[in-house]
Amino acid sequence: MRKTVMLAILLLGAAGMALAAKAAPDRVTLAPGQVSQSANYHPHVSPAIAALQTQAQAALARGDEAAARELSRQVQALLIEEQHAVPHPAQPVAGEAPAGAAGSFTSDKLIKSGDVSATSADYEQDANGTMWAAMGATADSLTYVYKSSDHGVTWNYVNGWYWAPKHPVSKIKLVVGQGDSGFVYVFENVPGSNGDLYVGRINKDGTGLTGWGVRTGADTVTDFTACRDFSGSNYWLYAVAYNGLRAGDWPPAMILRSTDYGHTWAITDSIYNSHLPTLAFGAGSYGYYSSVPAPARWLGDVAAGVTTFWADPGTWHFHDWRPDSVTINDAAIAPAFTTSESTATVWLAYSHFVSGTNYDVLSAHTNDAVNGGWTGLDTIAHTSDPEGYVDLKNYTVSGNSYVNVSYVDINMSNGHDNAYLGWSEASTPKVWHIGGPINQTVYSGWGFTTYPNIVYSPNGPGSGGGLVFTANDGSGTYFNASWLTGVAEQPGATARSANLLRITPTIARGAVRIHWDGTATRLTVTDALGRIVRDYAHPVGQYLLWDDKVAAGTYFVRLVTNRCSATRPIVIQ
Repeated sequence: MRKTVMLAILLLGAAGMALAAKAAPDRVTLAPGQVSQSANYHPHVSPAIAALQTQAQAALARGDEAAARELSRQVQALLIEEQHAVPHPAQPVAGEAPAGAAGSFTSDKLIKSGDVSATSADYEQDANGTMWAAMGATADSLTYVYKSSDHGVTWNYVNGWYWAPKHPVSKIKLVVGQGDSGFVYVFENVPGSNGDLYVGRINKDGTGLTGWGVRTGADTVTDFTACRDFSGSNYWLYAVAYNGLRAGDWPPAMILRSTDYGHTWAITDSIYNSHLPTLAFGAGSYGYYSSVPAPARWLGDVAAGVTTFWADPGTWHFHDWRPDSVTINDAAIAPAFTTSESTATVWLAYSHFVSGTNYDVLSAHTNDAVNGGWTGLDTIAHTSDPEGYVDLKNYTVSGNSYVNVSYVDINMSNGHDNAYLGWSEASTPKVWHIGGPINQTVYSGWGFTTYPNIVYSPNGPGSGGGLVFTANDGSGTYFNASWLTGVAEQPGATARSANLLRITPTIARGAVRIHWDGTATRLTVTDALGRIVRDYAHPVGQYLLWDDKVAAGTYFVRLVTNRCSATRPIVIQ
């Protein structure tokens, strides 16, 4: 099945080479490394909207974000009036909690048992570091929502629902709000009316299930994404709804915005060929977009855009990244959560065809997203296996200059597919630090709707992110992070012994004695981000003293022997 999927991708790429030369109505054909910007991306901006935007930009320039947001809200009101946009209430049907769904393995933490068709994850910036996960179940066509308030050790069921009539859940997107309106939203592609985009909403205690249509009617939605901004408790919601079945060569997508917590949606812009879209916001008014245009038209192209003003009409700038003329399989975008946003580092991560069934994961970055200037072909993952199904996330705390990336390494021969997590930082955006596999007990699943999702746990026991991922045997959806079990214990070892690796003391201010059984082939010490701080190749004997002068924090000792491997934590005070 895996080979069939990859073969289909390759055939699609070959078809793209044959068609790429056909003239485009709106966009110029790009050579590798070029970018484009089409004036036809932007809808007409009325004089009334333009006047409000001028005032809003002036307010933002003098540092009055509240005034700027209010003026942008007035722009939204004019858009709603011009488009005759009204709320489209659509009540999801509550489902029952799955029996025996929650639990825990020694390493990977089971969120929900059973096969799933779609996953998504998000988190709160709260004292408990609350993480959320949503999944569409294959068997009963329901969407389930879970949360963890103990940094991923246990997960509790919150609510579940379906959109009538029952149907397979093809894709979902979870967005968690904050403040007094800290609702939990799950966007879903519903096949009713030939394809609609709906959002279901609950309170954080699971009550108040309600919902609305985001994009409904004859304009079929085949793909979408959604996010929110981070401008205080009065956050706004954003979505991209793509009609990949629209007749003609240039299927359109709509960029939509809600300033009333999901009730009413207005179109703020339109784009083309928005296959596999992603959205992300930075620390203020800048939001970012990426997608993978159909390879039949844009072979080797990653579409990228930035809005400088909360997705107001006319504030989007689109500059694509085209590293070469081979198939790009999927992509994601994220900025450093720093200001000034005009110079914040922004990354694209994408899977890139090499040969046969082999894909690598590469990246590009820029410090001027408005004018493009992407620099790339930086390697994240490069092996003989196909790697892809990329996620890229920023940590939404002011001044944070890091992003995390995840991907799946697909072993075509034995199905031992592993999910990897790594990071980069704005001062060295070309450099990626990748730890070992996050999954410990099961092998990772993969797919465009079930790829591993990065999720953070603020105020947690370790920095960096964790992953919500499915098992490739259909056994369930899991969570793991470096602060739970260490960064890199390879699944599938023939034996694991509690006494294989012993550390004394486990909380230390000075030297630490590391003992082991068997013949050691490698011993590494990594920090909570997965960075190797000491690497011992073929250490001799049965113990060693580790007395490096390192900063206080949690570290992980990983031992590999001729029989198996083990990881243990150390806390340095």
